Amino acid sequence: MDFEHYCRVFTVVGLTTNPAELQAVLCGRLSGGQQLSDKKLLEVAADLLDASASSLTAIEGEVRQLYKDTVEQLEDDAGVFELLLPDDDDSLHERIETLSRWCQNYLSGLGQSGLSGDATLAEDVSEAMRDLAAIAMADSGNSDDELDPYASSIDEQDEVSFFELVEYVRVAVTLIYAEIRLMNNPEGKTIH
Repeated sequence: MDFEHYCRVFTVVGLTTNPAELQAVLCGRLSGGQQLSDKKLLEVAADLLDASASSLTAIEGEVRQLYKDTVEQLEDDAGVFELLLPDDDDSLHERIETLSRWCQNYLSGLGQSGLSGDATLAEDVSEAMRDLAAIAMADSGNSDDELDPYASSIDEQDEVSFFELVEYVRVAVTLIYAEIRLMNNPEGKTIH
């Protein structure tokens, strides 16, 4: 999955929503055990993207592909799930903001999935969800530093810390998906 590709696709049809937010909502719904029909997928996308019918029709194939890729990655036992985030070439401020919004939308999608608030979740799942909520409230700091070419407030350690945070979110989402899937299907039958 290529973040820049989806940004271009969204921009061409006049959408300003970050594609990471769509992937996050889809991941949240999938993690909560909800499989989306084509019709429901397009309803979810239209609602999140605040898209008109014509603009959504123009990117319908891309939305379906994003959903298909997300499902395949979440179901892959090899842990290949990737968050749809900006490349390393984008500013650290932008990447942190996008990761924060990704987590916000993931939790929103999880809440919209129909997962009962009374559901008894494993402690590690509850802890992962709390951590994602904390990341969702992350502030990337003062972006004005990035406008100053002489500022050197972003260093290699900041990049390493960001990479570790992304990896934590990736693993947390994979864990939540697997645990809720097991909770919903305790016999271990394959669900497609």
